[in-house]
Amino acid sequence: MAIMTDNKWKDHYHKRNVPFHVTYDIVTPESAENGDTAENGFVHGNGMRDPIERVDNADDYAMDLRTALRHCQPQWDSGRWFDQEGQVENYSTNEHVSYSLHPPRGVTPSSYARLRRLLGVR
Repeated sequence: MAIMTDNKWKDHYHKRNVPFHVTYDIVTPESAENGDTAENGFVHGNGMRDPIERVDNADDYAMDLRTALRHCQPQWDSGRWFDQEGQVENYSTNEHVSYSLHPPRGVTPSSYARLRRLLGVR
């Protein structure tokens, strides 16, 4: 059995067009006081965001891994998806936006572990 290098895994996921999803959360000082988000939703392959209220079908937001990594550079393993630390996006409102990378549904534990190693997350 051949061992795949990191680049081969990126190509493997890219060529198979395995559907990854990127979601986002926006937290404002006001929403943080209530322990909630001000807005959350899905990211399109082109980077545009749609709040969850406008999402009819999550499959419409599916993208390959390379595209997903343009919108989310995950640093943390949350157990079923990977998170990027929130960053201030709007200094006038002090909004913090964080992104999450969601692997394909039904990903096996071994494939999830390989993806985790590939991404270099903690």
